Amino acid sequence: MSEPAASPPSFDPAVVIRSRAYISALGLAAVLGVPISVIAYGFLALVAVVQQYVFVGLPEQVLGGPVPAWWPVPWLVLCGLLTALTIRYLPGTAGHSPAFGFKTGGPPPSGRELVGIVLAALTTLSLGAVLGPEGPLIAIGAGLGALAVHLVKKDAPPMALTIMASAGSFAAISTLLGSPVLGAFLIMEAAGIGGMTLSLVALPGLLASGVGALVFVGLDSWSGLGSFSLALPVVPPAVPPTVATLGWAVVMGAAGALLGWLIRWLSLSLRPVVHLNRMLVTSVLGLLIGLTAMAYQLISGQSYTQVLFSGQDALPELVENAAGYSLAVLVLLIVCKALVYGLSLSAFRGGPVFPSLFIGAALGIAASGLPGMDLAAAIGMGMGAMCAAMLRLPLTSTLLATLLLGADGVAVTPPVVVAVAVAFVVTNVLPAPGPKAAPGPAGSVQQPAPARSAHETNTSSADRSTVRGRPTAWLFIIGSSLFALGTVPPYAEAVGLRAAAATFFVGSLFFTSAAFLQYREAVDALPPVGAARRHTFWVWAPRHPEWLAGAVQLAGTLWFNWSTGNALQVNLNAELTDQRVWRPDALGSAAFLVASGVALRYAGRAMAGRPRPKTWKIAVINMAGSVAFGVSALAAFVIPSSGDLWNAHLSNLGTLVGALCFLTGALLMLSPEATNDSVPAARGTPP
Repeated sequence: MSEPAASPPSFDPAVVIRSRAYISALGLAAVLGVPISVIAYGFLALVAVVQQYVFVGLPEQVLGGPVPAWWPVPWLVLCGLLTALTIRYLPGTAGHSPAFGFKTGGPPPSGRELVGIVLAALTTLSLGAVLGPEGPLIAIGAGLGALAVHLVKKDAPPMALTIMASAGSFAAISTLLGSPVLGAFLIMEAAGIGGMTLSLVALPGLLASGVGALVFVGLDSWSGLGSFSLALPVVPPAVPPTVATLGWAVVMGAAGALLGWLIRWLSLSLRPVVHLNRMLVTSVLGLLIGLTAMAYQLISGQSYTQVLFSGQDALPELVENAAGYSLAVLVLLIVCKALVYGLSLSAFRGGPVFPSLFIGAALGIAASGLPGMDLAAAIGMGMGAMCAAMLRLPLTSTLLATLLLGADGVAVTPPVVVAVAVAFVVTNVLPAPGPKAAPGPAGSVQQPAPARSAHETNTSSADRSTVRGRPTAWLFIIGSSLFALGTVPPYAEAVGLRAAAATFFVGSLFFTSAAFLQYREAVDALPPVGAARRHTFWVWAPRHPEWLAGAVQLAGTLWFNWSTGNALQVNLNAELTDQRVWRPDALGSAAFLVASGVALRYAGRAMAGRPRPKTWKIAVINMAGSVAFGVSALAAFVIPSSGDLWNAHLSNLGTLVGALCFLTGALLMLSPEATNDSVPAARGTPP
């Protein structure tokens, strides 16, 4: 990730290979393979030790019993805060953002920048964010390789830095992907080098990688900490491919491309929001990741660890116990893992490979019941398609999917190749997700808003509204859709009451995320104080209708979080149901009514000065939705004597109507008038 992309050589590679300097570089690469591999192994071991202590040892010591579902939530908030502090205040940006995949460009990280890369990756990986270690290890290896060249010869030529930085990267991930060859293909395909230049870079890299693999194996045996290589000890038996399997490969490739596009869209769309206030937003993203993992454990009965972390350790267990997962649990796992994967890509530091493999394997297991589909082929196709969609490296994706399946990988190679090819083509045909980024030198991608300068730009209020408008609308669309889905009787009958309650809970999280963005926008729109514009989150401005509506709405969504979260609990008596479910639901509905009323009055004043029919329509529709939610809350009153709802059918209908109203308002927010207005159409209103 950190090694520079190769440019067309202005020298004769054959002469370079025969030179004494190149022979010396080969020897230096072999020597460097030992310390860099030891450092990489130590980093992976430290991550594993911290994970084991925080999520296994510490809860046993503190709670003295099973780990509760809420345990990862505070740790993910801490993860976001520490990662943001590292990116914000240490030299460099703690490595490349994984939202862009594997992108090359620029010199290897310096010694000062390596500190930020190590700390950001350590907090990200050990405290539960959903990213892999390959990205930071590649950057660490490249930085150490370049540092060694500078120590040996300060005026070393650029090609020497390129060769040794690549050799360091090779050594750092020599066995992480299960084989030194896989790591080599990943780095070379990402760098886009070929011809004789490839040989110049590959020979020292392969030599360092081979030495590093021996070091990894020796440390595995000597330390007793175990192996950190990606492997599948138990692989389902493969059968020869059929025409039906190849047909499903096309479908799997397209499905992987679409799912990968959604994940990348989520991560890239959130990046501008992260840059507005990195520490606050990254902590909120950590909170959402933890809550999603908690919801998964409460709904499915499976451990939250399947949703958190890179998926490297959970993947073998998932494949080995594939027959024990129901289709509903697999779909829930895919949705939760994809969601937290996208959130992690937007603000944290790590690599994109391992979570994509896990999601692809789960996707393949879910599709293995289709007629004519084989389990081994389905897993291979899923992993290959997701890797191709997320990494956009078809050769590496094919090798990863087939080599992980061991001897059976040969049998499933044809459908895997088809799935990877389809996923790669569809990914490149689809429009680029998220805000457009300007191409940089040497094939690199420049970030839309650098982390350092994002806090210093003089962005106008209208520009900020434009940046936030579409992500906010989509968050409200998803939340409203989930609320509407939870009220549909066939859905509740199919998934059960507990899963239906979890649908409302997840929908409320999307509502809170969107309400937070609108409140943040209202704060930024406040009049400037002196020469500086307000950027403090905690302000008190009740005289400004936008701020008042946004603050009351955000409070209402938090009440809904509390209400729907408590509704997940079973065997609540009438008194507890009244206290923990109905009362916060009623308070949230009342807050929505107040926020909608303030926003409606504000929209009326805006129309008096300049006609904005869509703004008025959104405000009216949202007011109708708030009224419907209020009716639903009243009808859901728990009768103390019987414990029944006052009118369950009316409560269900009110929720459905309110959700559809908010969904309509959110869709109208996507129109240019609603998004680009100097007065945001739905600012402070629950769409």
